[in-house]
Parts: sequence; C-alpha cells; structure tokens
Amino acid sequence: MSDPPQVIRILLADDHELVREGLISVLEESHSDWRVIAEASNGRQAIELGLSLQPDVAIVDLAMPEVNGLQVTEHLCASVPGIHVLVLSVHMAHPVMRQLRRAGASAFLAKNEAPVQLVVALERVLAGEPFFASESASRAASQLDPFEQVPVQYLLTPREIDVLRLLARGLSNKEIASALDLSVRTAESHRADILDRLSADSLGDLVKLAIRDGVT
Repeated sequence: MSDPPQVIRILLADDHELVREGLISVLEESHSDWRVIAEASNGRQAIELGLSLQPDVAIVDLAMPEVNGLQVTEHLCASVPGIHVLVLSVHMAHPVMRQLRRAGASAFLAKNEAPVQLVVALERVLAGEPFFASESASRAASQLDPFEQVPVQYLLTPREIDVLRLLARGLSNKEIASALDLSVRTAESHRADILDRLSADSLGDLVKLAIRDGVT
C-alpha cells in the first residue's frame, strides 16, 4: 500500500476577506492534500504566522497594510526553510518582478488571473519550477505603459518611504538623519537601499518617482 500524499500547508495573506475565501475554495477543491492552515489580513501578521507555523507555501498579496508583499517575501524566504512564496498583484511591471525574484519568490501572478492560474502555478512551484509565465508578466519591458510602473509604496519599507520623502524635499543625509533620529551612516544606507530597490541611477530619478507616486 502506498503512503498517503503529504499535506501541503498553505498560508494565505490578503487584506480582503472575500478574496481569501475565493482562493481557499480554488485551492482546496483542486487538491485534497492542500490545506490553508492560516489566513493573514496584513503583512505583519503574515510574517508572524509564517515564522510560527513554518508553512510549505505562502500566497501573498503584494499590496497589504503595515508590511507589503515584497517585504513579507524577503522575511519568509530568509527565515522559513524550503518555503515557496507566490505573490499576487494588480501591478504587473518588470521592476517589481525583478525585486520579487531577488527576494526569493517562486511565482508571480496577475491577481485577476489567480482563479485560473493559481493552481497551475502552485503545481509548477511544488515540482521545482518557478512560475512567472502569466501573459501580463511575460510582456517585454518595452511594451509596458509608463502608468503600469509599480508605486514605490509597494517596494519600500515605511522607514524608506520617510527617507524618500525627505530626499524629494531636498534634505541632505545629515538633515534626514536629524529629522528621523537616525545616524548619518544609517541615513546613507537607506538612501543606497532605496536606489537599489527602485532601480534608480540618481537622486533626480528618486525625486521623479516620489513625485509620480505622491511621496512628497
């Protein structure tokens, strides 16, 4: 007699209850050995549940209160051995896909495609194949409309948003450190991290992004 299939333990993080309910139905009806063991309504809760429960899979909305999906992905991939993180988003632009790949995400799906693609994506991920192949996510960068760029609020931590806001106002690293009660070295580190996260080449690029997304 063969052993019963191993139960795949899933953490689901989305701030909309109806979305969570719909995804749970899709997942658990498709495979009898898939179980949603916990739900999170914000990013901080997702991290706490992920660390305490050590799930096999985390399905995470990119835009969540308190801590965004990119930061959740970074935390879980760094701290939960063997976890697979699948990220859902309404924003399908290459900058955020690059960031999610670097953070360790196993899959990235357009949120409106999730009811159809989520099961396939999770099957692929569990088989060891990353899934970034939805039609929207596969478009070349040159085909992306400028308005599809991901808002910086989804890519930065709350502290980095504070630093970006002050950079956009023309403050120096020393002035930012004083305003936010940081060391100058920490302010400089935040500035470097912001440039990296946003794939920006200069302070001028950061100012443009801050203005574009209302971080002023």
